[in-house]
Amino acid sequence: MPPPLVHHMTYITAHCRGRSRWAASAAGLLALLLVGGCASWFAADADREVRTILAEYESRTLGDRAQRIRQPKPAPDEVEDTATSDRPTTTMPADSTADSPDALVIDLPTALAIAFEGSRQFQQEQESLYLEGLGFSLTRYNFGPILNSTISYLWSDAEDQVGSDSHSADLGVSQILPLGGELSASGEIGGDRTQNYAPFEVRDEHFDFASSAQVNLRQPLLRGLGYEVSHEQLTQGKRDLIYAVRSFELFREDLAISIAESYYNLVSSKRRLANDEQNYRDAVFDRKKAEALRQVDRNKDDDVFLAQRREIEAEDALLVARTDYDLAVDDFKIQLGMPTTRTVQIIDDDPPFSPVRIDPASAVLVSQYNRLDLHTLRDRVEDAERAVRIARHNLLPDLDLAADAKFDSEVGDLDQADPQFWSASIGVTLEVPLDRKAERNAYRASLITLARTRRSLEERLDEIRRDILDQLRELQQLEKRIELQEKQVIFEQRAVAVTKLRYEAGNVDNRDLLDARQGLTNAQNALIDLKVRHFVARLRLRRNLGVMFVDEKGMWAE
Repeated sequence: MPPPLVHHMTYITAHCRGRSRWAASAAGLLALLLVGGCASWFAADADREVRTILAEYESRTLGDRAQRIRQPKPAPDEVEDTATSDRPTTTMPADSTADSPDALVIDLPTALAIAFEGSRQFQQEQESLYLEGLGFSLTRYNFGPILNSTISYLWSDAEDQVGSDSHSADLGVSQILPLGGELSASGEIGGDRTQNYAPFEVRDEHFDFASSAQVNLRQPLLRGLGYEVSHEQLTQGKRDLIYAVRSFELFREDLAISIAESYYNLVSSKRRLANDEQNYRDAVFDRKKAEALRQVDRNKDDDVFLAQRREIEAEDALLVARTDYDLAVDDFKIQLGMPTTRTVQIIDDDPPFSPVRIDPASAVLVSQYNRLDLHTLRDRVEDAERAVRIARHNLLPDLDLAADAKFDSEVGDLDQADPQFWSASIGVTLEVPLDRKAERNAYRASLITLARTRRSLEERLDEIRRDILDQLRELQQLEKRIELQEKQVIFEQRAVAVTKLRYEAGNVDNRDLLDARQGLTNAQNALIDLKVRHFVARLRLRRNLGVMFVDEKGMWAE
């Protein structure tokens, strides 16, 4: 036979969805007054009130918006700027990667090691992870035994008065119990001394000592009962720390990919700079040759003009390429956490090329199983579900048990100061839940948060499937383009060689040779870019599949 209170709770819960409106209202009111009511009734009540509030404030905020907005003014007529200024003479910038005795030679492993040690972004993420752990340390401490102790001393005296001093010491400990209660124990001992220092009188001193010890228990029996409710802060603290660790690991992977991408983009820029330098040298040679052939009437004035224009264009392109490269080197130093004044030499390494052959369906399944961010999203759904259970639990009334036991001593000499007299009390308090507005709103908000979290997980799963398939298609496309571009480079090299022979034989003019060399330069630059894109895309695929593991120096295993 269940207790009467439990019987009424069961009856009310079963009849919250009554057959008639008045019965449902009565059941809801009784639930509100006795046990916090049915969760569904609170959710529906919150919906009704919020809909009314939203309708009112939507009308108040947006009702006359069309009449209150302001239109932009027409732009004033453009005035031609006739001011002129002397343009500075442009000089070729020095190459920051020129050989130097103190130049730091940087290849990919070196760049990764520097970034994973001195990068400002890496240090900031490390500090953020540390702060997460620091916060959790306090949370965990608060759920362990908490000690407290106090020692006090007070002296007092006045003219023609009896002097006195008192001292005391107490020690206590408290502990949150697994079921949500709190158990505390404390002890105190102290003494008072009075003394008479009146002139011409015998010194009189009197000592009084006393001590006490007590144990207190506070245990909720309805709201607040259970480990899940009482230790939610500790549970969420553990999970938040896990999320922070996962997030930091994903950051390390992203940082490694970012450094690799920047490094090989720098290598690509260096290659293009070398191509532009060779293109400029070829343009200078062709211009001199065109001028020489014109002197012996083997060329026309148009050929000389084209060669001169080609030289100017090649020099301009070289100037821009070298300036861009120096800026890219400085940006790379900042990314690594190095001072921009440090001289570096970038090793001209080719990115490793390895075709990717992965079954798309398998790749999607692997990514959905391996990825750390998906683990976190699934765990956040569990957090939201737990929050709903806790919010529903908080609709219950407060029914608390309080038990106290105390031991006191007589006031007197020190040998009588041990606790001898005991007293105890025990009681139960029940709160009548007349006001559950805040708890109702919190419960309804937790339901919305749960629905949002589930939708976010579903959306992320769809996005990951799309991204994985798109990355595989992109890699296949890049591999085919690299194969075609390699053939194109060979073709352009042959075209330059043939055109050069025909030009020297007088069968073609200078324009054809210039076009052939420009085509070779463009093909070489395009091939470098494609290889870098393929390498970075392959790294990102591994990261998105959850199969990328980065060591302490930022390097990954192939």
